[in-house]
Amino acid sequence: MAGKFLALLLVTVFPLAVNAQSVVSAEKASFQVKGLVVDTSGKPLERATVLLRSKDSAMVKTAVSGNEGRFVLTTPVKGTYVLSISHTGYEPYSRVIEMNVPETDMGKFILTRQSKQLNEVVIQHRKALLQNKGDKLVYNASADIGNKSGSAADVLRRAPMVTVGSDGVVKLRGDASVKVLLNGIPSGIFAKNLKEALKMIPASSIQSIEVITAPSARYEAEGAAGVINIITGRKVKQTSGNLDLSAGNLEQSANLGLSLSREKFDVTLMASGSFEKEQQKNNLDRSLLHNVQNTGNLIQRSDVTQKTKGTGIELGTEYRPDSSQKIGATLSYWQEQWPVKSSLYNYYKDAKGIAEYNQLADQKGGYHYYDLTLSYVKRFKRKKQELQLLGNLSRSADRSDYTTDQFSPDGRHFFRELSPNKGRSGDYSFQLDYTHPLSKKGKSFLETGMRWSKNNAASNYTVFNNLHNPGSSDLKQDLERSDSMNYFQDITAAYVSTSFETQSRWRFRLGARYEYTRLGARFRGTAPSFATHFSNLVPGILVAKDINEEQELKFNYTERIRRPFIWDLNPYTDASDPRNLTTGNPRLRPEVTRLLEVSHAYNMPSGFTLISSVYFSFNSNSIESLAAADSNGISRTMPQNIASNRRLGANINMYTAVNDNWAISGGLELYQVWFKSPALQIGNSGSFHAFNINTSYTAPGGYIFELSGDYSNGFITLQGKNTADYTYRLVVQKEIMQKKASITLSFNNPFRNYLKQQSVATAPTFQSHAVTRYYNQSLSIAFNWQFGRAHKNEEEKKAGQAEYPGRRRRSR
Repeated sequence: MAGKFLALLLVTVFPLAVNAQSVVSAEKASFQVKGLVVDTSGKPLERATVLLRSKDSAMVKTAVSGNEGRFVLTTPVKGTYVLSISHTGYEPYSRVIEMNVPETDMGKFILTRQSKQLNEVVIQHRKALLQNKGDKLVYNASADIGNKSGSAADVLRRAPMVTVGSDGVVKLRGDASVKVLLNGIPSGIFAKNLKEALKMIPASSIQSIEVITAPSARYEAEGAAGVINIITGRKVKQTSGNLDLSAGNLEQSANLGLSLSREKFDVTLMASGSFEKEQQKNNLDRSLLHNVQNTGNLIQRSDVTQKTKGTGIELGTEYRPDSSQKIGATLSYWQEQWPVKSSLYNYYKDAKGIAEYNQLADQKGGYHYYDLTLSYVKRFKRKKQELQLLGNLSRSADRSDYTTDQFSPDGRHFFRELSPNKGRSGDYSFQLDYTHPLSKKGKSFLETGMRWSKNNAASNYTVFNNLHNPGSSDLKQDLERSDSMNYFQDITAAYVSTSFETQSRWRFRLGARYEYTRLGARFRGTAPSFATHFSNLVPGILVAKDINEEQELKFNYTERIRRPFIWDLNPYTDASDPRNLTTGNPRLRPEVTRLLEVSHAYNMPSGFTLISSVYFSFNSNSIESLAAADSNGISRTMPQNIASNRRLGANINMYTAVNDNWAISGGLELYQVWFKSPALQIGNSGSFHAFNINTSYTAPGGYIFELSGDYSNGFITLQGKNTADYTYRLVVQKEIMQKKASITLSFNNPFRNYLKQQSVATAPTFQSHAVTRYYNQSLSIAFNWQFGRAHKNEEEKKAGQAEYPGRRRRSR
């Protein structure tokens, strides 16, 4: 049957093909030239542009090389012509040819790859998702269609070496002590509540994520694991804007951006609103221990739903008196609320009897945040000579309340507790940075500067309940759990750093940063006030060697600090779950982490990028959250400096463009961690691995398909371990309105209604096993529209050249 079908097909198609060929032959010009385009290795180059011009440069014919690198050009007139061939990432080829016979086979045309230049690349058709830029890895979020909906937390999931758990905690190389910047500037809202603040930044507004594991002395020493810099917005010429709308079962958002640019003046406006729903169900089984004997058991079942609503507006201006100066100002306002409703079943049994009840809890959290940033940049005539001044003022008002009601199994209401908590804070900072070149080409230079910052915060917390009069509606203040805290933190810092390069392509960056910190708190009630001060001298060494045009080897040594913030120090006790209490520790000291790292970067002219590193980090006063249970089965969790922490790990990240339509990127994280607390005579160790992968394909008709996912086998803590955490996403995008707009459909975890994650914790006083179900299956649709005249100005064109893979000419 198959043979008959093939014969019938040949009988039908062959005459048509012959007839079509004869028609083409009849129309075919008298003179034809053909050839094969290859690179220096002999590999055929498809999609090379072939131009045939007359001697007066008039265009005669054009062609594009096929899958095997071959092309054919025809002309009806014989004569002398100029044949030109070009291809992205290769030097252009030009040759004068004579066409005086009906058919000429020119053979092979060999194109040479363009030479390289440090930190300069030429734009290709596809923008790379991952790039290596000096001391940072850059994830180009705007080139990832999966970021058309969602928030900054969703974007961070795709960044190299970054993991975002289902609980929203951001970690870099497994460490939650991360300094997060917004457009290179510290943000008080990130320091206050990173998880909630990330929800306020629309994913569609993020241009890139910079991951810096070994920052130079110019950066603040805060953040034991390193620095994450979120870059938003884009400067454009003349007038333009963007509108991003998304809707789904778990989130909705709207983002409007407007830009107006003139010769010396720019104005940008951004407004956004978002809504997000989170739901999780928890099961907890905990055994109380005394001398290794079981003395009690706790069983809890809870259902928690959080709905986050927020709005934000940002107005930015930039004035350029001349080509060497910039004066900028940005005013931002953010507002967010996250009410939480939960139900809890509690069963506790010990030798004293059984305590069983149901609880309903209503929590309300939110803030209003204002931020003003002023900047001035002066560039001098010498290359890389620059002065920058930066001032920042931010204020916030916070509120965190909870109400709990407890009922006996027969429905009798016997206990109520209210806990209003109001807070406010003010942050002030000033920073001066100066760069001075030590050579004419600017390859050797000196950086120096200083920074002063001051934070004042207040927290007023009160607890009312009917503990001494069960069943009564008359609530009395619990004076032992009510207080007012005034917190301060002052930091003065100065740094110096020098960078230079040798003739043999060795590059050195040597620097040191000194930071002096004063922090403390005063209490109105019975809690003792405290104040402390400490200084840190943080060295930084980077040694880099260009092995050849494609490969670079780097060695880093640095030290990083984790300072306890107000919520770490505040002795306020959150008793929304009476069996699981959390509180701060005013006696915390800063954590100092030392890092040794060796990394290798391989960048091929074709766009393939492979970046790998091996590192070892260690500290002796790690801040860890420690849980302990008392004889009544009540757990109290409090951060303490009670452990040493060592990590030996490796990272591998890659990006490749298979062709102009298909790209793949991914990363792998591996490490072994050791925790040890001599004071408590406990320790824990284990291995961690995580990976992410992203692949996208551009199909005809303006369709783009993307599949991405991430997986981790579970984090290790001092007292326990979590099981695996993973997500995956399928995204389909259709470009419309002449590619100025797009419609994107995203499926998150389409084959899984929830993620089931387990955690175990052990201590001399208890053993616990918890199961949490995170309901994160979602479907969303997004509309994105770029309108106006969005032509990049000359300055951004120069800066943008470093954002694409391609040729890199090395200047000497």
